Amino acid sequence: MKLSEDSPVVSIAEQISEVIIAGFLWLIACIPIITIGPASAALYYTIVKVVRKKHSTVTIAFWHSFKENLKQGIGITLFYLVYAVILLFYVSVVTKSGMFERTPYLFVASGMVLASPFVVTVPYIFSVLSRFRMSIVGQFQYALHMSVKYFPITILLILLLGAAGMICYLFPFLMAIVPGVYAWVSSFLVEKVLQKYMKQARKTEDGAWYYD
Repeated sequence: MKLSEDSPVVSIAEQISEVIIAGFLWLIACIPIITIGPASAALYYTIVKVVRKKHSTVTIAFWHSFKENLKQGIGITLFYLVYAVILLFYVSVVTKSGMFERTPYLFVASGMVLASPFVVTVPYIFSVLSRFRMSIVGQFQYALHMSVKYFPITILLILLLGAAGMICYLFPFLMAIVPGVYAWVSSFLVEKVLQKYMKQARKTEDGAWYYD
């Protein structure tokens, strides 16, 4: 029995292969570490444009977005890396000084306040980078505004990201698959938010596919 190219089975198989390829390209692009940002933006761009909207091909879309967002993506990555180091330093100082034993609730509360801008913006920042052309400061403002205004979605995205990270930690051999699956699943939530920030009055040829 020969399956038609338009059959649901073929379509699903094609989507699965595209998600896996996109995740593998993300893994390769992340090797220098500082390129995690542009790689993540390219992954989201590819999942939405190719897997969901059926425009272009995985390889072409991924590397196009990666190159286009390389400079800003590296800048954002470095910011988050520095932020993470500061948070780890704070935890180290507090635990070694014995402050945690004396005032654990204060430590937890202050830690949550310090970490919240980092945690709530991560699920949005790279999808924002892939979609909007603005300064890095503007990217963070958009991501922060989205995280607060659509807080229930933000919580779901954080839980999904945490689950993806845990799976990769427990099963490292899935590192080439999980990122693409996470980007695909999260895109159904993120797109609902991004669409509200896009002007639909004028659809350019380059951006019209976002509205399909």
